[in-house]
Amino acid sequence: MLGYLFAVISSLFYSLYVVPRKLSKLSPVIFSFFMAAGYGISAIVLYLFQPLLNFHETVSAALWVAVLAGIIWAAAFVCFVSAIDALGLARSNQWKNLQGPVAIFLSLLFLGEFAAINPFFAILAALAIFLSAVCFTIPSGHQKHIIIRGVALASLSALGFGTVAVLQKYLTSTIGVYSVQVVFSFSIATSLAWYLFLSKKLGGVRTSSKKDTVLGLCAGVLYLGASLFQLLSYTYLAASIAFTIIQLNTLWTVFIGIFIFKEINFGKHYQRVSMGFLLTIVGIILLAFARK
Repeated sequence: MLGYLFAVISSLFYSLYVVPRKLSKLSPVIFSFFMAAGYGISAIVLYLFQPLLNFHETVSAALWVAVLAGIIWAAAFVCFVSAIDALGLARSNQWKNLQGPVAIFLSLLFLGEFAAINPFFAILAALAIFLSAVCFTIPSGHQKHIIIRGVALASLSALGFGTVAVLQKYLTSTIGVYSVQVVFSFSIATSLAWYLFLSKKLGGVRTSSKKDTVLGLCAGVLYLGASLFQLLSYTYLAASIAFTIIQLNTLWTVFIGIFIFKEINFGKHYQRVSMGFLLTIVGIILLAFARK
């Protein structure tokens, strides 16, 4: 029961941590850097509570997998933030949530969860989520090339996030939760810092406004909640099952994008939006049936 509860809580945080992006004017990479910094600081603070949380984790060479996961996640998040800028939360999130089927198929290939997953339902779920993304990609004055670019970036982020989800399941089973968070967040922040340094964009970090800096840091703290509860759910559930439940973030994020940020005119496009919601729910249900 705890595994399911942790997965639902994680889905809520996965919707909330991207909201600060809508309020920030920073470039995608610089915002991602501040977000990674906020995540790293909060992960270290959480780790320092080890005496109270009473966890015991062994540091091993497997933590290099967390470094790799951080590099992949950093690239995926920059793609996702860029997609949000191009398409908005509601549209970009649907394409990004192709990460669910990606994670399930990779779990089959690399974690050997054949006994827990039915590939037929996983394929149907992927199709339903794809069609829901198409429904939400409603023309709204964007130029055609911007829409295509946004969809491509969000789809790339789905591939990256799905890959990281599988790596995190491996790390949770091998090492634990808390030390993985520290190394993972450090890898993300370091990767982005190196990119900013090599591209000579570090000056943008120093000149960022206080408001934008705080928004980025807050996004990182919120992501700690998403990542922490996701990893905790992995300690109780198979990656395929936990990640299916976490896909509920689709519903929360689309709701925020449409009804709070008014990204899509619901009155004008209610048929496509309703169909998108329906296909989203169908996709999540099919992912649930994908587990044997």
